[in-house]
Amino acid sequence: MSTKVNAAFNRRTAIRAGAVGAAASAVTVVTATGAEAAPGQPILQGLSNNAGTAGTTLISAGSGITLTVRNNGAGAGAFFFAQNNNGFAGGTGAGSKYGLSAANTGSASSGAGMAASGINNTGVLANTANVDRYAVEATNLSTTSSGDGGAGGGIWADGGDGVGIAALSPIGVPAVVSIGDTYYIEGHEVVLTLSSVVYGVTSANGPEVTFSGQITLNGSGAGAATLDAATVADVDLTEPVSLVSPITGPMPNLWISTSPAGVVSVAGGAAGGTVSYRVIGVRNDWSIALDAADTKAKRTTARAKSLATALLKRAGR
Repeated sequence: MSTKVNAAFNRRTAIRAGAVGAAASAVTVVTATGAEAAPGQPILQGLSNNAGTAGTTLISAGSGITLTVRNNGAGAGAFFFAQNNNGFAGGTGAGSKYGLSAANTGSASSGAGMAASGINNTGVLANTANVDRYAVEATNLSTTSSGDGGAGGGIWADGGDGVGIAALSPIGVPAVVSIGDTYYIEGHEVVLTLSSVVYGVTSANGPEVTFSGQITLNGSGAGAATLDAATVADVDLTEPVSLVSPITGPMPNLWISTSPAGVVSVAGGAAGGTVSYRVIGVRNDWSIALDAADTKAKRTTARAKSLATALLKRAGR
């Protein structure tokens, strides 16, 4: 379970949020005076104002900010709470502006421009109806490259006891499109580069996975080696390509075989000699994805290429 705590919700704010709905009248009694503003009266600063069941509307036609609330002390700038509806509702009619804009102008620390906690619900819910836009868009504006030691990025996801990132898309549409020189997954030790796949301790171009190593033969000129079990579990070795070459001298009767379980057996060599072997198999998950006759695979690939082109154009690359 992640030890990180969302700053949007801690014990202090929990007490406050729970108290606002249940004890609003009590707060009014404490702060109210004989000069308390009643419905229809002007708003009194520093005192409690009760609008009753009516709402208050403030309209401005100027180019400046309509309402500014600022606290120069240790308190929050503003607090909104609704017992049975949205706590704060914001919007804009300008296509190039934002319904809500938040920024943190402090020095680098553990804060953020915006913090949200759903407690028993989703922390942040976002959606869009435009097929050319994204429900969530994140950009790191730093000019320091990752090669210089930067540890930041566009999105950070900590799944705690759950999934870090879940991506869902209809059949024929790629769930994830990644553009870059390297795509690294530490958990299963898979590295996908622009032109090859590094799978565990092996590498392969396309669907092929290659195992290699050396074997020192016994007194009978035979020997064996066991391939990495974690990698073998994801590779089809029913009809592998198995190659063996002598290192310490000629071995005209040398031969090799590989079992589906990943055991390499060599015989017919010189006693005490050393040989090198190479075994090539095919990844189990590759056949469907690259089946030229599979129309779904064709459609998925075409959509991924189209999206990648759009992303590169957007990024100016």
